[in-house]
Amino acid sequence: MAARKVLTRAETQARTREELLDAAESLFLANGYHVTSIGAIAAEAGRTVGAVYSNFENKEDLCVEVLKRRSSGELTSLVTGFASSPEDFDSRLDVLATWWRRVSAQTDVINLISEYLLSIVRDLDRRADAVATISRFIESAGVMLDAYLPDGVSPSDEATTEAIHAVLATGTGLAVAQSAGVIDVDESVALLTKTLRLWVDGLIAAHA
Repeated sequence: MAARKVLTRAETQARTREELLDAAESLFLANGYHVTSIGAIAAEAGRTVGAVYSNFENKEDLCVEVLKRRSSGELTSLVTGFASSPEDFDSRLDVLATWWRRVSAQTDVINLISEYLLSIVRDLDRRADAVATISRFIESAGVMLDAYLPDGVSPSDEATTEAIHAVLATGTGLAVAQSAGVIDVDESVALLTKTLRLWVDGLIAAHA
């Protein structure tokens, strides 16, 4: 029988952190941000409350890390889809539509994001931290997606940045509206892809 590998302290801490994130994600999505307690997360992970506070500052920090991990995974999924698709814009728009159809239907995630943001909206310091985190994520996403921009669209142009913000804002609104039952998934997909096409056509025309 092979000897059981002894984990280093760093490996043990990393495993504990992932187990806590898994537990937190499960409970946040099932029960919501406000209802879920640190004690419940510790119990779900089979850890102590002390272990939670050894790895995360508080429940808010845990929630932010859950959302960052989830968002990074979805972004990687989108980039992988682009990389394996034909290089023309219509094919990549189809990839985006398929991805958005799946992601926007995750109402538990949309509700968690909304619940978290509403919890910090009146706290200027926490809101500033959230804005900084979101901005860093958008910058990282931009770097990953640069290679898949249509011909004629420059990632460094101010108009491209404006377009990215417009599409993100549109997607956020559509996701919330879909979660609330105001629109259905087909409408959400159609509106997002139409918005993106309008902006891309405008950017290309501006450089023609």
